Amino acid sequence: MKTKELLLGSALAVLLLLVAVTLLQAQEPSPGGEVSAQGNLGTGFTYQGRLTDSAGSPISDTCDFQFILWDAETGGTQIGSQTIPNVQVTDGFFTARPDFGEGAFQGDARWLQIKVKCTGDADYTDLGRQPVTPAPYALALPGLWTQQNATSPNLIGGYSGNSVADGVVGAVIGGGGEGTSINSVTQDYGTVGGGRANTASGSSATVGGGWDNTAGGGFATVGGGTGNNAAGHYASVSGGGSNKANGYAAAIGGGIGNVISPTASYGFIGGGRGNVAGETYAVIAGGYENSAEHTYAVVSGGIHNTADGYAGFVGGGHYNFASGTYAAIAGGNYNSAEGNYSTVPGGYAARATHYGEMSYASGGFSLRGDAQMSFYVLRREKTCLSGTWYNLYLDGDSERITIPSGRTVTFEALVVGRTQAGESAGYIIRGVIENVGGTTTLLASQTTTLGEDDAAWDAKAEADDEED
Repeated sequence: MKTKELLLGSALAVLLLLVAVTLLQAQEPSPGGEVSAQGNLGTGFTYQGRLTDSAGSPISDTCDFQFILWDAETGGTQIGSQTIPNVQVTDGFFTARPDFGEGAFQGDARWLQIKVKCTGDADYTDLGRQPVTPAPYALALPGLWTQQNATSPNLIGGYSGNSVADGVVGAVIGGGGEGTSINSVTQDYGTVGGGRANTASGSSATVGGGWDNTAGGGFATVGGGTGNNAAGHYASVSGGGSNKANGYAAAIGGGIGNVISPTASYGFIGGGRGNVAGETYAVIAGGYENSAEHTYAVVSGGIHNTADGYAGFVGGGHYNFASGTYAAIAGGNYNSAEGNYSTVPGGYAARATHYGEMSYASGGFSLRGDAQMSFYVLRREKTCLSGTWYNLYLDGDSERITIPSGRTVTFEALVVGRTQAGESAGYIIRGVIENVGGTTTLLASQTTTLGEDDAAWDAKAEADDEED
């Protein structure tokens, strides 16, 4: 049996040089001026060495080599092994190309064990283990490795358990991860910048960092924070904790526990806590446990405010409720705007239930609206017949002022009329009206004529129990 010694060359330095040359060749412009596609470099590397016998004489022969990769100098775990037969050794020098597959080199220390068997040898001779050392510039890239494919290689950094799903291309994990809290990319061109337990599960989705964040929609983004999820396509969560942007192109700026529902495409929550945007284009700027539950509904802030009418608005305050179409509450406490186009400027316990009604209260007895002042505008356009009375309506057509049961109201109405020919008249009507058990009664009324072009004109108030 021949005795052999192995004089080791700078295998990794040669590898890096060859990789650099290959990249330059693969990206060289084609004759037509376009950049050609990058070739797949593979996972094998070039190893060169010199084999001598016990007397120091170089060996010339055809030999079989075994390359075994370990994670420790002695003992440890075997990472991979490969037998390369029929390697030509000339004057001691040989070149082999071992390949341990993807994941073998992830920035952790590695040792290479080499065994050799030449002509006439009964078995392999163990030449021992040697550390796999990086070239100087490679030291700037610890914990960074590449998964190659024919389309766009995946770049993985940080904890060795970080993962890119099988078949995925163009993925990037910048770093981070630990133990069971790995970072992962499961769709093409996804990115996780760092942190831990983050997942980019949508196509071209991005998680910047933080902990336990998910960018689940296509082209979705989570900037950071913890427990955030941008599940809708094109959705984004900038940061904060436990925020969920589930709608298409929905966005949450930050805060804690804010939710945009899947039906709230283009919804927005700026921040705060526990806010919910439930429909398309719904907006909540901030505050606590506010809700915008209709299309174009807006809550600027405050606490426990709700805008669930179409294009409804609550500026702030506490426990305000805008349910009418285009209804608005500027602020205050315990106010409601239930009529379409109704308004509450603020105050406490006001209730605007009629079309276009504006109500104000500074408190009440037991229910919202039982001690308040309201303002209405009524109108009617009509070809008038002499001697015929015509009702005025809140919407110009059918909406009337109603008096709830158990309510007494004093009123003052300014009435103005004008014809196309330019005749005009103006009146003031004052009175008291009540509703007792569903029966409405006008207790008293007085009409004062402010001025009129035609003495046949008049105005009056009436009460009845009819719907029209």
